[in-house]
Amino acid sequence: MRFYKVIAVTVIIVLVMAVLGCDNGSTNDNDNGKEITLVCLGDSLTAGYGTAEPSEESYPAYLQKKPGINTVINAGVTGDTTAGALSRVDSDVLFYNPDIVIILLGANDFFDFLHFPVSETKKNLQTIINKVDNGKRKIYLAKFYTDEVAAEMAASISLPSGIINYIVNQYNKMFIALAASSDNIELIDDIWTGVWGIHMSDLIHPDAEGYEIMADRIYKVMEPYLQKLK
Repeated sequence: MRFYKVIAVTVIIVLVMAVLGCDNGSTNDNDNGKEITLVCLGDSLTAGYGTAEPSEESYPAYLQKKPGINTVINAGVTGDTTAGALSRVDSDVLFYNPDIVIILLGANDFFDFLHFPVSETKKNLQTIINKVDNGKRKIYLAKFYTDEVAAEMAASISLPSGIINYIVNQYNKMFIALAASSDNIELIDDIWTGVWGIHMSDLIHPDAEGYEIMADRIYKVMEPYLQKLK
């Protein structure tokens, strides 16, 4: 009799553990059961520079709270250039075999354009894209500026307006060309509306609320694709 009681208790425990196991600990679930992993590759704008708790207040951290994404990896390194990001694509992006990759790079190249000409920045970004693009992975290429933001950024380092306009024009052409290089790429034109000059920790970095708004703007672009994955 005692044997059958042990069996009964064991069965109950197994059933309870099975029910609890339905919660895999991820922030979000998808209707089709597919685990969606997103990697955010970038510089300080991705790392969450300017906040008290970057791991909790960066734009990738806020994306983790959105529906439809199970795991968000913050692969942002403050001060990184496109060359630096290229050197770590294998370890910081491909290692996770993500379903979606956001690339937000180029600001540090822009600020030091004498050492990082646009042609070199474009080459680095194209190589990153080529490495990441496996034919089925969704890639979002985010501009680190709007024309107005770029002008203010450049003005902060005392560049003549003619040079500013030329560089911004070259970057615009670069992003358009990169976005057209693969059917798997979508360009995010504006991450700054509602952030720039309003929710900032310094002249070029958002504060925590700014990063949350940035995440909202990025997610709005991503949402139609996430809906297709359900």
